[in-house]
Amino acid sequence: MSDERKISRRGFIGATSLAGVGMMLSNNPLAATVSGMESVASKKFKMAIIGCGNRSKTIISALNDVPEIEIIALCDIVPHKMEQRAQLIKSGDKPKFIKELKEVLQMEQLDAVAVVTPNETHKDIVIESLEAGKHVFCEKPMALTVADCNEMIGAVGRTRKALQIGTQRRHAPSYKKLIEIIRTRPVGQILQSSLFDYRGDWRVPEADEYPVGTPYWRLDQAKSGGVAYEMGNHIIDVNNWVFDSEPIAVCSLQGVNNFSLRKRDSSDHAGVLVEYANGSMMNYGGNVYNYGAKALDTFFGMNSTVQMGEGNITVKYGYPPGFPKSGELPEAETVQIPKGEGVVEELKYFAKVMDGKEQPYPDGYIARQTVQIMEASLISALERRVVDVKELG
Repeated sequence: MSDERKISRRGFIGATSLAGVGMMLSNNPLAATVSGMESVASKKFKMAIIGCGNRSKTIISALNDVPEIEIIALCDIVPHKMEQRAQLIKSGDKPKFIKELKEVLQMEQLDAVAVVTPNETHKDIVIESLEAGKHVFCEKPMALTVADCNEMIGAVGRTRKALQIGTQRRHAPSYKKLIEIIRTRPVGQILQSSLFDYRGDWRVPEADEYPVGTPYWRLDQAKSGGVAYEMGNHIIDVNNWVFDSEPIAVCSLQGVNNFSLRKRDSSDHAGVLVEYANGSMMNYGGNVYNYGAKALDTFFGMNSTVQMGEGNITVKYGYPPGFPKSGELPEAETVQIPKGEGVVEELKYFAKVMDGKEQPYPDGYIARQTVQIMEASLISALERRVVDVKELG
């Protein structure tokens, strides 16, 4: 394995601000290259949207609130999807409709692409775009395997173009507040987390935006990775941020249990246990057949329990019976979760990255940690064993 792939993110993440956004320029190979670009005040960065499926609606709508970025092209194999997405764009000229990625990347005026395609396609599209000299915003998950992540990170090093992964909670005011509280209150080391998320909107009868006979990619394990990738990616990434430590071992059970859903071989439920290098443990669970259940994100610290949900972040303090006290602890605290849209903020931040004012956040190294956990969880579930993350490269 190259030295580049072995770089630990622990020290790198530890140098971020409390909000987790400021990155060390000296450790990033893009610093010298990106910093030479025009000021964002004098230029609109021109972007193409690669993939016009359901998620692209959110990205395009968010870009309406990012005046520094202009959408000049849409790329998809289905013409009417490009037409539908173009109607969401509120300013600028009508974008070009292009079916082939190669043709998009030949546009000389193009600065960047947003990759909003099925999970298994991310690696090839990202690498081809970077090698064509374009900056890349790639939706999460970064890829389906650690090996693919390593190839993508290698392409960043070769091309010296920016790659930012779209885990928007890193830019959402709500989760920045969570990190601030955990970093600044006397909560003590976070020893364990209990994280559950559910959704029911994948119970769609048909994928009606696709041509007749086109299978829905989320139902295919090889294309989507299943529930841990499609849902778990969000909160697993937050957990990595909170723990500020490397995942080292993963154990999981997952499968297809709800047969009232459309036929699928992608997992519709999962339970994942992860051990981190600092001794902390994450317990994640999720499913796609929920009918309204809600759960709080819970982090158990040495001196407190921190919970997030229902509009608030609460901190309750105390020492375990018989545990030596090291000082007085504050009263319980309830903080209202600040409002704000993470997708808009991450795209505003990406404009600053292209302008040379910031470094990609989250970058490939951070996003790879989440893929380590998700890929290891699939191996664990299939082989019925604990997986050492080092096995994945």
